[in-house]
Amino acid sequence: MADLLVLVAIGVGTYLMRAAFLATAGARPPAVVTRLLQYVGPAVPAAIALPALVAPHGRVTTAETVPALLAAVVAGVLWRLTRSLPLALFAGLVAAWGLTWLLT
Repeated sequence: MADLLVLVAIGVGTYLMRAAFLATAGARPPAVVTRLLQYVGPAVPAAIALPALVAPHGRVTTAETVPALLAAVVAGVLWRLTRSLPLALFAGLVAAWGLTWLLT
């Protein structure tokens, strides 16, 4: 019974959130919200990528974390220098493989 109530509460909450957007479709958000919304786009990929860099397999260990972080640094620096994303990604991948091989 409790499971059913949780599902109903989730369904009602989801409906209300969607209905709120439809009801306020013509309204403009406050200036402070508009200013902060520009940071949502970069924050979402960072929130997805950072745990994968710090704990690649769900745990923080030297053999797994160090290669991932150093590969990200290599890729970031190379991208800033060359502005070539494929080259930066390939170099980061090679760095990750090489460092993993050295540390294991």
